Amino acid sequence: MSSGAGIEGRGGGGYYHAAKFAVEGISEALAGELKPFGVRVLVVEPGPFRTDFLGRSIMMAANEMPEYAASSRKHYRETSNGNQAGDPDKAITVILQAVDAENPPLHLPLGPAAHAVAERKLAAFRSDIDAWRDITIATDFDQP
Repeated sequence: MSSGAGIEGRGGGGYYHAAKFAVEGISEALAGELKPFGVRVLVVEPGPFRTDFLGRSIMMAANEMPEYAASSRKHYRETSNGNQAGDPDKAITVILQAVDAENPPLHLPLGPAAHAVAERKLAAFRSDIDAWRDITIATDFDQP
């Protein structure tokens, strides 16, 4: 179980984004290692769903530096808990459909927010690759 935050690390909560990014990487590596054995890996990347994730299941520091208040996880929790657009029951239905699929995806972004994050990441990645392609591919030894 990853997160839209594992696709694109931005904003507050860098530790969370980094941990989910690690889940992405290890899952992709695991998928390649297990493929010869017929074992599939599914990386579920939900956006905001109305679960207890931002409720009692999350602990927050008692003290917070005022400089970080507007971008903190605490602020996100206080403004988002109970207001998430995602329906957990619908997410479960999609996850089970992917698990049972003959050709399941490796990545399963769930919800409009997660899809928007994935699209932004892909566009930014493509832009970097295209802008630097000629320079970065010219790194082999010169041929005699």
